[in-house]
Amino acid sequence: MPPLVTHMIAAVRAGGQVDAESVCFDEQNGDYLLGATTPDIRVLTRWDRERTHFFDIYDDGHQDCVENFFGAHRMFRDPSSLSTETIAWVAGYLTHVIMDQEYVLQIYRPFFGSRSVLGGNSHANLLDRVLQYELDRRERESDERMQQMRRALFGSAVEIDAGFVDRPLLIRWRDTTAAMTEHPPDWERFSFIASRHLKSAGIESESGLREFMETIPELLEDTLSRVDQAALDAFFESTAERTTTVLREWLGAA
Repeated sequence: MPPLVTHMIAAVRAGGQVDAESVCFDEQNGDYLLGATTPDIRVLTRWDRERTHFFDIYDDGHQDCVENFFGAHRMFRDPSSLSTETIAWVAGYLTHVIMDQEYVLQIYRPFFGSRSVLGGNSHANLLDRVLQYELDRRERESDERMQQMRRALFGSAVEIDAGFVDRPLLIRWRDTTAAMTEHPPDWERFSFIASRHLKSAGIESESGLREFMETIPELLEDTLSRVDQAALDAFFESTAERTTTVLREWLGAA
């Protein structure tokens, strides 16, 4: 699924379309940015994906990650009972689960999944990772923006009542998220990020990794020939539209 910086930038773009009286959903709101990454806290906790994303990627039936989220955590359903910090965090959280669900439906399954031309094999999953990493790398090209988001993140988490995520864990995750904004927009960390998929493809030795990294330009070209910019633009646009609608309805601003 899309990496953390991609999620934060997407949240900011969608948040700009939501008018809320007491909360600004922008890149200066660290609680909102933190919420936009928190579903991936399972990286630290090793929780099952469904526990934090409220969507089963292996289930082809109808699912609604937003309704599943509020069904599991009813304390968040009524924003009038929440602090402004918690509202921002929940709003950010919703942007993440919506984006991941839409990515599965619009990008992963059609272009990389078991019913796609690639058939969902290890090579397909590796190309999917290449695409995700490239999208995130592009977002990290603005150092000024990354610095601004990092400052905002380090001012977050203190007043959030995250319910199922206790504050020490949330602060630990905040620091992890902030660190992501420090990574330069290059491919140096790809082998670490995609290590599981590389192993599945039989790439484990140092020499094998070096040889693989040399093929990144060709792999990226291959990936972008399969998932063209029009498909990506449609994904980002429809995701932003759904996110905006959900946040407005939740806040009563529809």
